[in-house]
Amino acid sequence: MRRVAWLAMLMLLGLAARGLAEQPGSVDNLYDKASISQEDRDQIRRWIDSIVKTMVSNTDPDRRGMVAARNNLVVTGRPGPNRSPAFLQAFGEEAVAVLTANEKKAISQEARVNLMMALAEMRSTDAVALLRTALEKDPYEASRYWAAKGLLLVVPEIIRKVDPRKEAEIADSIEKVLETETSNLTLLQLFDTLGQFDHERAHDVLATAVMRVATRTSASDPIVAQIMDLAIKALEKAYAREVRPQAKTQELMAYATLCVWLIPPLADSRLMANLNASLEKITGEKVGFVAADDDVMQKLALLEWVEKLVKAKRIPKRPAMPPAVDEAVKELKESATSAGGEAEAAE
Repeated sequence: MRRVAWLAMLMLLGLAARGLAEQPGSVDNLYDKASISQEDRDQIRRWIDSIVKTMVSNTDPDRRGMVAARNNLVVTGRPGPNRSPAFLQAFGEEAVAVLTANEKKAISQEARVNLMMALAEMRSTDAVALLRTALEKDPYEASRYWAAKGLLLVVPEIIRKVDPRKEAEIADSIEKVLETETSNLTLLQLFDTLGQFDHERAHDVLATAVMRVATRTSASDPIVAQIMDLAIKALEKAYAREVRPQAKTQELMAYATLCVWLIPPLADSRLMANLNASLEKITGEKVGFVAADDDVMQKLALLEWVEKLVKAKRIPKRPAMPPAVDEAVKELKESATSAGGEAEAAE
């Protein structure tokens, strides 16, 4: 019910508000200016300030004024044929500054979600600090979702600017929330973010994230299945680029954890085959995996990967197993031992 409630609120806040009055003032005279003066910036800030005050304080029962204000802010700062680079840069900087300054005034759940949505849509590296704080500490699940979404949306800009410090900082924040974040939709954004970074810290947190999340979720859930699919692709990319031996070992442990904890039925029937294909690609080896086999046989082949990695000392030990899988492995070993004994007796 809690998930339904906050999803409903996201839909409400995402609705376009029609027929509402324009916010006071205007900045359209600045759209095409090749350079922005301090006086222009002051005009931009005053306009944004009036918008943001409405966003955080509007008390309409249906919050339509709040939504209209946010839409006005986001649309005005969006690239377009009549928006000069100078205007967009100045507008983005001032918008993030004003949103940050008003963050503590956004007390209600609706106001906080609305503010985070606006901040995410700015797609500015200047917003990273506040988005990280919200991800780590915001009391509302929907706000944390938009903080995570905002970090994902700013990834292209971080990569374009070659900013490894921000990559590491975002990875640090993601690691902090792995044990406490309960929203699979939020975790999906975080895995997507980690998978796009090529920083050592991001690689380390990715391996940790896979091992923690895979053991407490079920890929029978469609969102979790998407997370696991992203995890497989991200691990493959990280392993190919990684040069630290210990980091490669951790990534293989993450692979082994997926082999153990992906338990049918799965929302995405291709997951086990994708996991096997990825392991074949990074190791250059194979086990007895046949894509046409049923779920049970595919699962047993994945467990064979775990034994193979342990035997070759590429991982230090088997990951902890779910009780059902552990019992199945014991039965298989006992069956193999029994069969071997009978064969010896026959000779």
